[in-house]
Amino acid sequence: MNRGVPSVAQILLSVSLAFVFWYVTFGLKLLNFWLSMGLAVTILTALAFAFGGITLRKSEITVANFLRGFLAAAVLYAVFWAGNLISQTLFHFAKPEIASIYGIRSEGQAVLIAMVLLFVTSPGEEFFWRGFLQRWAIDRFGPLKGWLAAACLYGAVHIVSGNFMLVAAAFVAGLFWGWLYWRTGSIFVCIVSHALWTVGIFILFPVM
Repeated sequence: MNRGVPSVAQILLSVSLAFVFWYVTFGLKLLNFWLSMGLAVTILTALAFAFGGITLRKSEITVANFLRGFLAAAVLYAVFWAGNLISQTLFHFAKPEIASIYGIRSEGQAVLIAMVLLFVTSPGEEFFWRGFLQRWAIDRFGPLKGWLAAACLYGAVHIVSGNFMLVAAAFVAGLFWGWLYWRTGSIFVCIVSHALWTVGIFILFPVM
C-alpha cells in the first residue's frame, strides 16, 4: 500500500478517537488495561493505514536499523533512569505516581504483557503517532513544528490518566521517538526502540 495524504477531517477523527480510547483505558478502566490498550492501538493502527497508508518500507528492515533502534532504546532508558532519581528528589508525588504506573503489571502475566508490548502496542503506537500523525504534521507545518505538535498531542492524550509523571514521561518519549523518526526517516527504527524500551523499563529492568 502506498503512503497517502490524510485529510484534516481524518486527522481530527483519529486524534479524537485516541483521546476517547485513552480516557476509557486510563480514566474509566472498564476493561483489563492490556486488553483495552491493545484494542485501542489496533483500531488506531487500522485507521492510520486506511487514511495514510503503510509507512514501513521493506528497505528499512535491516540489521543496521535494528542496532540503531536498540541503541536508541538504551539511551532513552538511561534518560528515564536519571529522570526517576531526579523527580523523586524534587517532587513528593513522583514516587506514588510512578508506582501506580507499575501497578498495571498486576493485570497480566509478565510474558503476556511483554508480547503485547513487543508486537501490538509499541508497533501500533509508532505507526499511528509517528508514521501517521507526525508525518502529516511535518508535511503541513514543517519539520520542527510538526515534531513538536505530534509530541505535545502524544503527551496530552495521557492527561486523562490524572498522573503527572505519566504525562511527563509520554511527552519526553514522544519528543525522543519523534526526533528519531524525523532524523532517520525510518519507522522501523522507532518501532524497535519503542518495543525494546517498554519491555526493558516495564518488565525486565524497572526503575522502581
